[in-house]
Amino acid sequence: MESNMLAKRKIDYYPTAFIGLVFLSDLAVLFFSDSLWVTILWSLALLNVKGWICAWNHHHQHCKFFNYSWANRSLELIMGLQTGVVGECWVLHHTLGHHRNYLDQTKDESAWKADNGRTMGPLEYTLKVSILAYPKAIQVGKKHPRLLKKLIENIGLTAVVLGIMFWINWVGTLILFAGPMVFLEVMTVYVTYDHHAGLDEQDPYLATYNITDRWYNLVSCNLGYHTAHHLRCGKHWSELPQFHEEIKHKIPPHLYREPAKPFLLMGKLERLFTRYFLTPVEEG
Repeated sequence: MESNMLAKRKIDYYPTAFIGLVFLSDLAVLFFSDSLWVTILWSLALLNVKGWICAWNHHHQHCKFFNYSWANRSLELIMGLQTGVVGECWVLHHTLGHHRNYLDQTKDESAWKADNGRTMGPLEYTLKVSILAYPKAIQVGKKHPRLLKKLIENIGLTAVVLGIMFWINWVGTLILFAGPMVFLEVMTVYVTYDHHAGLDEQDPYLATYNITDRWYNLVSCNLGYHTAHHLRCGKHWSELPQFHEEIKHKIPPHLYREPAKPFLLMGKLERLFTRYFLTPVEEG
Protein backbone atom coordinates (compact mmCIF):
# COMPACT_ATOMS: atom_id res chain seq x y z
CA MET A 1 0.00 0.00 0.00
CA GLU A 2 1.34 3.44 -0.99
CA SER A 3 -0.32 5.46 1.78
CA ASN A 4 0.95 8.86 0.65
CA MET A 5 -1.15 8.67 -2.51
CA LEU A 6 -4.86 8.93 -3.17
CA ALA A 7 -4.93 5.40 -4.60
CA LYS A 8 -3.58 2.46 -2.64
CA ARG A 9 -1.64 1.32 -5.69
CA LYS A 10 -0.55 3.23 -8.76
CA ILE A 11 -2.14 0.66 -11.06
CA ASP A 12 -5.57 1.50 -9.59
CA TYR A 13 -5.37 4.93 -11.21
CA TYR A 14 -6.03 3.31 -14.60
CA PRO A 15 -9.49 1.81 -13.89
CA THR A 16 -10.57 4.69 -11.66
CA ALA A 17 -9.59 7.32 -14.24
CA PHE A 18 -11.49 5.37 -16.89
CA ILE A 19 -14.55 5.14 -14.62
CA GLY A 20 -14.41 8.90 -14.10
CA LEU A 21 -14.11 9.65 -17.82
CA VAL A 22 -17.08 7.42 -18.66
CA PHE A 23 -19.17 9.13 -15.98
CA LEU A 24 -18.22 12.62 -17.15
CA SER A 25 -18.96 11.71 -20.76
CA ASP A 26 -22.43 10.46 -19.75
CA LEU A 27 -23.08 13.71 -17.90
CA ALA A 28 -21.93 15.73 -20.92
CA VAL A 29 -24.41 13.91 -23.16
CA LEU A 30 -27.14 14.24 -20.53
CA PHE A 31 -26.76 17.99 -20.11
CA PHE A 32 -25.63 19.15 -23.55
CA SER A 33 -27.11 16.81 -26.18
CA ASP A 34 -30.45 17.79 -27.68
CA SER A 35 -30.54 14.73 -29.93
CA LEU A 36 -32.45 11.67 -28.76
CA TRP A 37 -30.57 9.49 -31.25
CA VAL A 38 -27.16 10.69 -30.07
CA THR A 39 -28.19 9.88 -26.49
CA ILE A 40 -29.43 6.41 -27.45
CA LEU A 41 -26.38 5.57 -29.58
CA TRP A 42 -24.01 6.86 -26.90
CA SER A 43 -25.67 4.74 -24.24
CA LEU A 44 -25.54 1.63 -26.42
CA ALA A 45 -21.90 2.27 -27.32
CA LEU A 46 -20.89 2.39 -23.67
CA LEU A 47 -22.83 -0.65 -22.47
CA ASN A 48 -19.94 -3.03 -23.09
CA VAL A 49 -17.47 -0.65 -21.44
CA LYS A 50 -19.72 -0.39 -18.39
CA GLY A 51 -19.73 -4.17 -18.34
CA TRP A 52 -16.00 -3.96 -17.66
CA ILE A 53 -16.74 -1.48 -14.87
CA CYS A 54 -19.02 -4.10 -13.30
CA ALA A 55 -15.93 -6.29 -12.84
CA TRP A 56 -13.89 -3.36 -11.50
CA ASN A 57 -16.70 -2.51 -9.05
CA HIS A 58 -16.49 -6.11 -7.82
CA HIS A 59 -12.72 -5.81 -7.28
CA HIS A 60 -13.08 -2.48 -5.49
CA GLN A 61 -15.53 -3.97 -3.00
CA HIS A 62 -13.03 -6.70 -2.17
CA CYS A 63 -10.01 -4.40 -1.94
CA LYS A 64 -10.75 -0.67 -1.91
CA PHE A 65 -8.95 1.35 -4.58
CA PHE A 66 -8.37 4.47 -2.46
CA ASN A 67 -6.75 5.27 0.88
CA TYR A 68 -9.49 7.72 1.85
CA SER A 69 -13.08 6.94 2.76
CA TRP A 70 -14.53 9.98 0.96
CA ALA A 71 -12.84 8.92 -2.29
CA ASN A 72 -14.09 5.34 -1.99
CA ARG A 73 -17.65 6.47 -1.24
CA SER A 74 -17.60 8.87 -4.21
CA LEU A 75 -16.32 6.16 -6.53
CA GLU A 76 -18.98 3.74 -5.27
CA LEU A 77 -21.70 6.30 -5.97
CA ILE A 78 -20.44 6.71 -9.54
CA MET A 79 -20.11 2.97 -10.15
CA GLY A 80 -23.55 2.38 -8.67
CA LEU A 81 -24.98 4.84 -11.20
CA GLN A 82 -23.10 3.03 -13.95
CA THR A 83 -23.68 -0.63 -13.05
CA GLY A 84 -26.78 -0.80 -10.83
CA VAL A 85 -24.81 -2.29 -7.92
CA VAL A 86 -24.30 0.31 -5.17
CA GLY A 87 -21.64 0.38 -2.49
CA GLU A 88 -21.84 -2.39 0.14
CA CYS A 89 -24.19 -4.54 -1.97
CA TRP A 90 -21.16 -6.40 -3.33
CA VAL A 91 -19.72 -6.66 0.20
CA LEU A 92 -22.85 -8.09 1.78
CA HIS A 93 -24.31 -10.23 -0.99
CA HIS A 94 -21.03 -11.33 -2.54
CA THR A 95 -18.10 -11.17 -0.11
CA LEU A 96 -19.94 -11.99 3.13
CA GLY A 97 -22.55 -14.11 1.36
CA HIS A 98 -21.47 -15.93 -1.77
CA HIS A 99 -17.77 -16.22 -0.91
CA ARG A 100 -18.53 -17.82 2.42
CA ASN A 101 -21.25 -20.12 1.09
CA TYR A 102 -20.43 -21.00 -2.53
CA LEU A 103 -19.49 -24.57 -1.56
CA ASP A 104 -22.94 -25.10 -0.02
CA GLN A 105 -25.79 -24.60 -2.49
CA THR A 106 -28.38 -24.55 0.28
CA LYS A 107 -26.81 -21.34 1.61
CA ASP A 108 -25.13 -19.69 -1.39
CA GLU A 109 -26.56 -16.23 -2.14
CA SER A 110 -25.73 -16.87 -5.80
CA ALA A 111 -26.88 -20.49 -5.81
CA TRP A 112 -27.03 -22.21 -9.19
CA LYS A 113 -29.15 -25.03 -7.74
CA ALA A 114 -32.90 -24.73 -7.30
CA ASP A 115 -34.51 -25.54 -3.96
CA ASN A 116 -35.24 -29.10 -5.15
CA GLY A 117 -31.57 -29.71 -5.96
CA ARG A 118 -31.72 -29.51 -9.75
CA THR A 119 -29.30 -27.35 -11.71
CA MET A 120 -30.96 -24.19 -12.96
CA GLY A 121 -30.40 -22.98 -16.49
CA PRO A 122 -28.63 -19.64 -17.00
CA LEU A 123 -31.84 -17.68 -17.61
CA GLU A 124 -33.63 -19.04 -14.53
CA TYR A 125 -30.50 -18.43 -12.45
CA THR A 126 -30.16 -14.89 -13.76
CA LEU A 127 -33.78 -14.00 -13.09
CA LYS A 128 -33.79 -15.43 -9.57
CA VAL A 129 -30.44 -14.04 -8.40
CA SER A 130 -31.06 -10.61 -9.99
CA ILE A 131 -34.45 -10.14 -8.35
CA LEU A 132 -33.20 -11.32 -4.95
CA ALA A 133 -29.81 -9.53 -5.03
CA TYR A 134 -30.76 -6.55 -2.88
CA PRO A 135 -33.16 -8.43 -0.57
CA LYS A 136 -30.44 -11.02 0.13
CA ALA A 137 -27.83 -8.29 0.66
CA ILE A 138 -30.16 -6.77 3.27
CA GLN A 139 -30.70 -10.20 4.82
CA VAL A 140 -26.95 -10.74 5.17
CA GLY A 141 -26.67 -7.17 6.45
CA LYS A 142 -28.81 -8.03 9.48
CA LYS A 143 -25.73 -9.83 10.82
CA HIS A 144 -23.55 -6.80 9.97
CA PRO A 145 -25.50 -3.69 11.09
CA ARG A 146 -22.75 -1.20 10.25
CA LEU A 147 -22.51 -2.43 6.66
CA LEU A 148 -26.30 -2.59 6.35
CA LYS A 149 -26.48 1.05 7.42
CA LYS A 150 -23.96 1.99 4.72
CA LEU A 151 -25.90 -0.03 2.13
CA ILE A 152 -29.14 1.79 2.96
CA GLU A 153 -27.31 5.13 2.86
CA ASN A 154 -25.86 4.30 -0.56
CA ILE A 155 -29.23 3.20 -1.93
CA GLY A 156 -30.79 6.43 -0.64
CA LEU A 157 -28.01 8.65 -2.00
CA THR A 158 -28.14 6.94 -5.39
CA ALA A 159 -31.93 7.38 -5.49
CA VAL A 160 -31.60 11.10 -4.65
CA VAL A 161 -29.00 11.69 -7.38
CA LEU A 162 -31.10 9.78 -9.92
CA GLY A 163 -34.16 11.79 -8.84
CA ILE A 164 -32.34 15.07 -9.45
CA MET A 165 -31.18 13.90 -12.87
CA PHE A 166 -34.73 12.75 -13.73
CA TRP A 167 -36.02 16.18 -12.74
CA ILE A 168 -33.46 17.85 -15.03
CA ASN A 169 -33.78 15.47 -18.01
CA TRP A 170 -35.91 12.41 -17.44
CA VAL A 171 -35.52 10.96 -20.93
CA GLY A 172 -31.73 11.27 -20.94
CA THR A 173 -31.48 9.88 -17.41
CA LEU A 174 -33.62 6.89 -18.35
CA ILE A 175 -31.46 6.15 -21.41
CA LEU A 176 -28.01 6.92 -19.97
CA PHE A 177 -28.37 5.80 -16.36
CA ALA A 178 -31.53 4.07 -15.12
CA GLY A 179 -31.92 1.71 -18.07
CA PRO A 180 -28.25 0.62 -18.15
CA MET A 181 -28.26 0.19 -14.36
CA VAL A 182 -31.04 -2.39 -14.53
CA PHE A 183 -29.60 -4.08 -17.62
CA LEU A 184 -26.05 -4.32 -16.25
CA GLU A 185 -27.14 -5.59 -12.83
CA VAL A 186 -28.91 -8.42 -14.64
CA MET A 187 -25.98 -9.04 -16.99
CA THR A 188 -23.54 -9.08 -14.08
CA VAL A 189 -25.55 -11.95 -12.60
CA TYR A 190 -25.81 -13.67 -15.98
CA VAL A 191 -22.02 -13.87 -16.50
CA THR A 192 -21.47 -15.25 -13.00
CA TYR A 193 -23.44 -18.38 -13.91
CA ASP A 194 -20.37 -19.77 -15.67
CA HIS A 195 -18.14 -19.28 -12.63
CA HIS A 196 -19.50 -22.22 -10.64
CA ALA A 197 -22.61 -23.79 -12.22
CA GLY A 198 -22.49 -27.59 -12.14
CA LEU A 199 -19.53 -27.79 -9.77
CA ASP A 200 -21.02 -29.33 -6.65
CA GLU A 201 -17.73 -29.75 -4.81
CA GLN A 202 -16.34 -29.24 -1.31
CA ASP A 203 -12.78 -28.77 -2.55
CA PRO A 204 -12.31 -25.09 -3.54
CA TYR A 205 -9.79 -26.13 -6.21
CA LEU A 206 -12.58 -28.09 -7.93
CA ALA A 207 -15.46 -25.62 -7.46
CA THR A 208 -14.58 -22.80 -9.84
CA TYR A 209 -13.98 -22.31 -13.57
CA ASN A 210 -11.07 -20.19 -14.78
CA ILE A 211 -10.30 -18.14 -17.89
CA THR A 212 -6.64 -17.32 -18.47
CA ASP A 213 -7.08 -15.44 -21.77
CA ARG A 214 -4.97 -12.26 -21.74
CA TRP A 215 -7.57 -9.96 -23.31
CA TYR A 216 -10.35 -11.17 -21.03
CA ASN A 217 -8.22 -10.56 -17.96
CA LEU A 218 -7.05 -7.21 -19.26
CA VAL A 219 -10.57 -5.75 -19.37
CA SER A 220 -11.85 -7.62 -16.30
CA CYS A 221 -8.76 -6.89 -14.18
CA ASN A 222 -7.89 -10.59 -13.83
CA LEU A 223 -11.35 -11.86 -12.90
CA GLY A 224 -10.59 -14.98 -14.95
CA TYR A 225 -8.24 -16.25 -12.24
CA HIS A 226 -11.31 -17.15 -10.28
CA THR A 227 -10.02 -20.01 -8.16
CA ALA A 228 -7.23 -17.75 -6.92
CA HIS A 229 -9.79 -15.04 -6.22
CA HIS A 230 -11.97 -17.36 -4.15
CA LEU A 231 -9.03 -18.67 -2.16
CA ARG A 232 -7.79 -15.15 -1.37
CA CYS A 233 -10.68 -12.80 -2.02
CA GLY A 234 -8.92 -9.93 -0.26
CA LYS A 235 -5.90 -10.13 -2.55
CA HIS A 236 -5.48 -7.18 -4.90
CA TRP A 237 -6.58 -7.92 -8.46
CA SER A 238 -3.09 -7.22 -9.84
CA GLU A 239 -1.69 -10.08 -7.70
CA LEU A 240 -4.10 -12.77 -8.90
CA PRO A 241 -2.03 -13.99 -11.92
CA GLN A 242 1.00 -14.63 -9.72
CA PHE A 243 -1.08 -16.42 -7.12
CA HIS A 244 -2.69 -18.48 -9.89
CA GLU A 245 0.78 -19.59 -11.01
CA GLU A 246 1.44 -20.85 -7.49
CA ILE A 247 -1.74 -22.96 -7.32
CA LYS A 248 -2.48 -23.92 -10.94
CA HIS A 249 -1.06 -27.43 -10.48
CA LYS A 250 -4.02 -28.11 -8.16
CA ILE A 251 -6.64 -27.04 -10.75
CA PRO A 252 -7.78 -29.80 -13.17
CA PRO A 253 -7.66 -29.04 -16.92
CA HIS A 254 -11.44 -29.28 -17.31
CA LEU A 255 -11.86 -26.22 -15.08
CA TYR A 256 -10.31 -23.93 -17.70
CA ARG A 257 -12.70 -22.31 -20.15
CA GLU A 258 -12.39 -20.22 -23.30
CA PRO A 259 -13.55 -16.60 -23.10
CA ALA A 260 -16.40 -15.19 -25.14
CA LYS A 261 -15.89 -14.93 -28.90
CA PRO A 262 -14.90 -11.23 -28.98
CA PHE A 263 -11.90 -12.00 -26.76
CA LEU A 264 -10.93 -14.97 -28.91
CA LEU A 265 -11.09 -12.68 -31.95
CA MET A 266 -8.87 -10.11 -30.23
CA GLY A 267 -6.32 -12.84 -29.56
CA LYS A 268 -6.35 -13.95 -33.19
CA LEU A 269 -5.94 -10.38 -34.42
CA GLU A 270 -3.06 -9.86 -32.02
CA ARG A 271 -1.30 -12.99 -33.28
CA LEU A 272 -1.81 -11.94 -36.91
CA PHE A 273 -0.48 -8.46 -36.19
CA THR A 274 2.56 -9.91 -34.42
CA ARG A 275 3.19 -12.37 -37.22
CA TYR A 276 3.02 -9.88 -40.10
CA PHE A 277 4.29 -6.65 -38.55
CA LEU A 278 6.48 -7.48 -35.55
CA THR A 279 8.23 -10.71 -36.59
CA PRO A 280 11.73 -9.94 -37.97
CA VAL A 281 12.21 -10.85 -41.63
CA GLU A 282 15.13 -13.17 -42.22
CA GLU A 283 17.50 -11.93 -44.90
CA GLY A 284 19.20 -14.07 -47.45
